[in-house]
Amino acid sequence: MFAILLYLYVMRLVPAQPSPELDTKLPLILGIVALVELASGISIRSRKLGPAFETLRNVPDDVRALGLWRQGVIISDSLAMAVVLFGVVLHFLGAPSWQVASFFIVGAGAMLLWWPRQP
Repeated sequence: MFAILLYLYVMRLVPAQPSPELDTKLPLILGIVALVELASGISIRSRKLGPAFETLRNVPDDVRALGLWRQGVIISDSLAMAVVLFGVVLHFLGAPSWQVASFFIVGAGAMLLWWPRQP
C-alpha cells in the first residue's frame, strides 16, 4: 500500500505530458488486461490459499502449506499492484485523470480485499 502512495507522489512530481497521439483504445485494452489479472489473482488465491488455510489451522508448522500461503499472497498482491502500474503508465501517456484514478482505485481495492490474513 505504501508503494501506491509513492506512485501518487511521483505522479504529482512528474506531470502528465498530454499527447494528441494517445490511442483511445489503449485504456480499454489495459482495462481488459487488468480484469484478466484480477481474475487470475482470484483464481490463484482460491487454489493456493484455500487448501493452505485448512492445513495451517490443523497443523500450524506445515512448511508446504505455509509456502502455498505465501505464494498465493505474493502473487495476488503483485497482480493487484500491476493494475495500479497501468494507471501510472496511462498518467505518463497523458490519459484523463478519471481513467488513471479508476486503475488506482481498483488496484488498491484489490490489495485491501486481498490483505494477508492469519490462518
